[in-house]
Amino acid sequence: MKHFFSTLLFLIVVLSLGAQTHVTERKSGSHADGITYFLPRTRLQIVITAERTTHHAGQLAPYADQYLREPNATQQDYDTWQITSLALLPYGVADSAHAYTIRFDQRSSAPFVKLAPDGTLLSINGEPAPMPQLATPSVVTLQSAPDDLGGYKTQEMLAASSTQKMAELAAEEIYDIRENRAALSKGQADFMPSDGTQLKLMLSTLDRQEAGLLRLFLGYETKERHVITVDYEPQPERGVRDIAFRFSKYFGLVDRDDVSGEPYYLNFNFSTPPSQQTPSTTSTLRYYAPGNVEITLTSKNGTHLSGMVPMAQYGRIENLGGDLFNSQFRTHVTLSPINGGILKIEVAQ
Repeated sequence: MKHFFSTLLFLIVVLSLGAQTHVTERKSGSHADGITYFLPRTRLQIVITAERTTHHAGQLAPYADQYLREPNATQQDYDTWQITSLALLPYGVADSAHAYTIRFDQRSSAPFVKLAPDGTLLSINGEPAPMPQLATPSVVTLQSAPDDLGGYKTQEMLAASSTQKMAELAAEEIYDIRENRAALSKGQADFMPSDGTQLKLMLSTLDRQEAGLLRLFLGYETKERHVITVDYEPQPERGVRDIAFRFSKYFGLVDRDDVSGEPYYLNFNFSTPPSQQTPSTTSTLRYYAPGNVEITLTSKNGTHLSGMVPMAQYGRIENLGGDLFNSQFRTHVTLSPINGGILKIEVAQ
């Protein structure tokens, strides 16, 4: 846990039963008489798992229709993308607009404060909750290029005076392979194998040779799995529907304003309007009562994700009474690193 948090520890000598923990609103930054902390804003990490297929044109693609009657052969390299899964992961970031300071007070019993690296308050007098585990962008090869590209060219093909002549010779070789395979299958070949095992081996060899030569005309494909992450910060002022990202069949993830991509929308449904009033008293600890927001991720193909997410900016700021940190109490508070709400509170006398 040490790598998640900066731990601020100060030991207090308890002198009075009437002492309180004083909290004042401040801008960010350290100072001599207290500890400044932030309340969080809730963000969403959209995790897109997509498959990228690269279609590679064959060396002899321009002659595929002429010699093999294949009019749809790929003539130039291009990509196609397909989303295979989507996920939403909420997490919190420090909100500099809501910075507060716990003043050092010799009579307070709030000695142990833990902050996230960005200054978000995580706990007092106790261990913080685990930080959310976010996804990391990655690329995994699913299907690589064949290792026999061009390996089935005959000496005549390699010595051809032009690409068209090479295509003619390659097509003739393909037709010869097909005739030989048909003859073997019918038992009519000039040199029939002595047993079934040899027959299977000869047919398999002919299949590989044909496939290798066909790639010269029809090309081949490679595939990759991409994990792509998009950070999105919901803002109530944007309304209840907003474009989260755009995804193109041919280019993958594109800019939000790039109309070549299909828009994916985040829809927000909350029962009460967000309230961001600032508490008036300065003798309390600030925390969020997060608002429960129903979030759906949609596109023209329907709803992809739906769930309820407690979010800071759709809730309200509350006060945790300063009396709970008087010298007669040792209060343990654990806050959510995602939305600033109280996860656990224990009061010991």
